[in-house]
Amino acid sequence: MGKIQHYKGLNSNLERIYETIKNTIEQEKNLKIVEEYKGFLNGVPLRSIIALNNSPKVIVGSLREIHVSVTGDPNDYAIEVASGAWFGSLLIPGVAGLLIGGPIGLAAGATVGGVMAYEFEKNMWKKITEAVKNESENDVTLDKISHFH
Repeated sequence: MGKIQHYKGLNSNLERIYETIKNTIEQEKNLKIVEEYKGFLNGVPLRSIIALNNSPKVIVGSLREIHVSVTGDPNDYAIEVASGAWFGSLLIPGVAGLLIGGPIGLAAGATVGGVMAYEFEKNMWKKITEAVKNESENDVTLDKISHFH
């Protein structure tokens, strides 16, 4: 699952937005940052982070990894968030749990105690949206944002 948002004309502090993203990942106890890059790609500034779920408990639909990148300059940049889920079931973990583990799997899939990929990505976008609003000199309006899936 992945999503990209392109922002224009906001004059944003991209380093602070990136730090908000990194802090959100670091606050999740089962996520471990395995790679971080700050530099340039084809002459364009790039900040990227990859974290893996190191929990010994793997449940259908739980977060396997998350990749986040911020590419561009303060007035023209994109943020990409992509996550992966164990067994690839983000939409219907209960049904996948039933198929894999019978009634007990259904209960585990429906009442997950771990981090669900879909929920974590949704929470990540909420934090990113707040950071973009807080760290931009100009108002964030719909005409300044493009969405891609």
